[in-house]
Amino acid sequence: YPWEGLTKLTRGIRRGETVYLGSGVKMGKTTMVDTLAAHMMQEHGMKVFCAQPEDVVKRTFRRVVGKVAKRIFHDPDIPFDYNAYDKAAPLVGEHLCLLDLYQDLLWNDLRVDITTAVQDGCEVILIDPITNITNGIEAGQANTILQEFAQQLAYMTKDLNLMTFLFCHLKAPESGLPHERGGKIYSNQFAGSRAMMRSCNTMLGLEGNKDPDLDEDERNMRRLVLLEDREFGATGYIPLWFDKNTGCYHEMKG
Repeated sequence: YPWEGLTKLTRGIRRGETVYLGSGVKMGKTTMVDTLAAHMMQEHGMKVFCAQPEDVVKRTFRRVVGKVAKRIFHDPDIPFDYNAYDKAAPLVGEHLCLLDLYQDLLWNDLRVDITTAVQDGCEVILIDPITNITNGIEAGQANTILQEFAQQLAYMTKDLNLMTFLFCHLKAPESGLPHERGGKIYSNQFAGSRAMMRSCNTMLGLEGNKDPDLDEDERNMRRLVLLEDREFGATGYIPLWFDKNTGCYHEMKG
């Protein structure tokens, strides 16, 4: 993993397994997607397939290049570092396969896209957010669809020897603080939580507090929480800090 603490807790990323990560709204989930994509390409030389139906391909590409270069290329208020972009973009261009869609993600179609990407050499699958699969569908039917999706994707991940990461928003807490104001994350708050707990190998939550009354450094703190670990039964958390100058999460130690 990009963070030593998470690697130590989980013993690292393993082939044939699915990892599920959830967070509150606008809490940095997409940054986690981009960071994992860049890490798998840059550190492990792997080709990555990424489906992000809530984003456009051009913006996704720039964000991932930014994670490789440790620069921000998608914000018009930040001066564009052309030299850094030109150095990092070829690596991303060779290793990143993006699904060109917007707000439309159907499992039957996605399954074919993943198979095609694997045939093209992709070993890592990133889907953000999986809740788009059930857009416009009633809650009861949505849970059935997510259960089938989780099971089938787990089988596909194992059969094709992939590393699959799934991302989603969370259900609002029944009591206490909301996730965007520091509320703790629990496994049963994930969309399709029971199906995911059965089908996924690892469940992670990204906690934080973006209360505007806090100072900026405190708003940029996060806790990456290991909620479920089928292999070793580990739990714990990794403190992270978001660097607004590089767009990267740094692990806090000591």
